Amino acid sequence: MKQLIIMAGVSLAITSLSVGQSSAQTPQAKPAATKQEKIEWLTYDAGLAKAKAENKPIIIDFTASWCGWCKKMERETFSDPKVIKYMRDTYVPIKVWGDDTTKAAMVSHNGERMTQQRLSGAVYGVRGYPTFWFLDSQGGRIGPQSGYRSPNQFLPLIEYVGGSHYKTMSYDSFVQKRNGKG
Repeated sequence: MKQLIIMAGVSLAITSLSVGQSSAQTPQAKPAATKQEKIEWLTYDAGLAKAKAENKPIIIDFTASWCGWCKKMERETFSDPKVIKYMRDTYVPIKVWGDDTTKAAMVSHNGERMTQQRLSGAVYGVRGYPTFWFLDSQGGRIGPQSGYRSPNQFLPLIEYVGGSHYKTMSYDSFVQKRNGKG
């Protein structure tokens, strides 16, 4: 029950992120990430093992090869130096290809081998891309978020979950405090 309440709180908080962002924000030029400055995405199995070993939370990026918004996230959000630094320092990032049905790229979930497509839909309930799932270091589910997020929208979200603030305050309270208004 407590996990359900936490997941509902994270989902509500995350939803308020997309509603609360101003469409009038002026985009600012940012330096492009170099080859050394990128997120090192792991496979599902390797990422879960690393998270347990390093006691770090997990973010899973459910993506698809045909997904235009996923490509935009890769180009804009996942190349942002602040996002890269926070992800590297705080999370174990995992990438799962929801359109991958090959046996060569199968993953294990609770002792069962399955395609990444099955993991996406049947296990995590992904219905659109991009979708992100936040997990604790032991693989326990914190909550999902779907849809494109700019770097300015994504960074507060990953800080909120990565800093375990979802356990003690609403997302709106976190953003106010983060922005010096709370």
